[in-house]
Amino acid sequence: MILKRRKTKCGGNTRNANIFLAAFLILLIQSVHSTPCLADSKNMDAAARPGVHVKVDQEDRALLFHMPVVKPEQVFKEKPQRLEIFQQDATALNDREVLLLIHGGGGEYQSMFRWDRVLAYFDADAQFKKSFKVFLLRYDTADSLSDEIEQAKKVIPELSKAAGKPITIMALSMGGNVVQGALADADVDCCVDRALCMGTPFHGSPLFSSDWYQYSLLQHKFGPVTRMLDAIDYRLYFSRHKNYQADLKWDNLDGGIPSIGSFKGLTPVGPKGSLEPAKDESSILRKINQAGVNKAKIIAYAGYLVNAEVISMTKKRRLESYMLAPYRFFAVRVPAQLGREQPTLKVLATKIGKVKATDESGLSTRKFALNDGITPIASALFLAPQVVRDYPILKEDVLPSLRPHVDVRLGRVFRNIDHVTFVDGSPPHRGSKFMKDELHPEDGAHTIFDWMLDELLEREQGYRKDDELEKS
Repeated sequence: MILKRRKTKCGGNTRNANIFLAAFLILLIQSVHSTPCLADSKNMDAAARPGVHVKVDQEDRALLFHMPVVKPEQVFKEKPQRLEIFQQDATALNDREVLLLIHGGGGEYQSMFRWDRVLAYFDADAQFKKSFKVFLLRYDTADSLSDEIEQAKKVIPELSKAAGKPITIMALSMGGNVVQGALADADVDCCVDRALCMGTPFHGSPLFSSDWYQYSLLQHKFGPVTRMLDAIDYRLYFSRHKNYQADLKWDNLDGGIPSIGSFKGLTPVGPKGSLEPAKDESSILRKINQAGVNKAKIIAYAGYLVNAEVISMTKKRRLESYMLAPYRFFAVRVPAQLGREQPTLKVLATKIGKVKATDESGLSTRKFALNDGITPIASALFLAPQVVRDYPILKEDVLPSLRPHVDVRLGRVFRNIDHVTFVDGSPPHRGSKFMKDELHPEDGAHTIFDWMLDELLEREQGYRKDDELEKS
């Protein structure tokens, strides 16, 4: 009755109001029921958004990719929100293979994601240009490794499906950890032909196990001031790279992390901490490696710097070390404090070599002496935990005996190079640019880029007659 009286009184205005009210109620009901679905659809689209955009040219049936082309002078400043794939150029794939490059830490903010020198060298090789089309993956190296792995599990199969065949991957450092985690998935494994991983901490690194590393600083023979400065430097750097310490710590499958408990130095700033294996090991790498990865897909490159922890310290060597100490301070330590990359890696290589690990006799050092400033050889070669336990790589002369125990597709070890030599192309010293593989010396001596190029093209190693090799 009330509505009727209002209808009679208000006439057309009342009818319009009722129609508007009904329409509003319908929209409200739809929004209540559809909002979760719309949100799910939006999230699903963001999560499942194809990383690869392709079409087939109708004239020659060539596969054309439509993701962005990255240029050598292009440097990205914004943080990547998800995995992004770029192509080196807009040419068709035709019958070539896909080569996906995955950068290491900080590479997302550098020219060609730090592959510029590598690609300049590769592109000069006619066989490479005929065999591969290059794609580059960009990701946030400050993000959780598990998040990047989950995204890679979607992107890699998409790229392989678009190409119509398994792809080849080349990865530096933690880029190899992204591959490692993705390959643990059976769907990804069948989409990858092989993965060349360089300096990858497959088992992690003691450098990123904070308490373990700081405990080793406390054991150094240098004075409390030096130990204090090292502890401060360490904490300042990793305050900006906390994900490294969360994800790339030693996986401890070899039982190498000692149980010490609380410790502290003479000064309030450290070194200090509480060293327990469960606290200082990488849960994500441990889980991946316990589940198992198809190592037959992995070509592993390792390098190590020659320092006092590697060389047998005879009386002559010890005298040389003492005499050169002032020079090393100004040539290595000071530049490292100023943030120069290669001097920093030299300093870290020495300190990683002094990390104390558990063995049958208790605590021993030099288990990780052969490292590239970030990754010990045992980790870069992805050695089985039992091999890491039973064959500690204490000195260079043990490397030949390690060869039968390498269970990846192929493992190579290069002398006196650091973590960035793989992308910079030059050793961190004034020595020869030609280097031998210490595990396979019969394969000759080549530049690091030639080693990589021959690996990708599956050319016979050692076929070159390098001038330097002929003179030796």
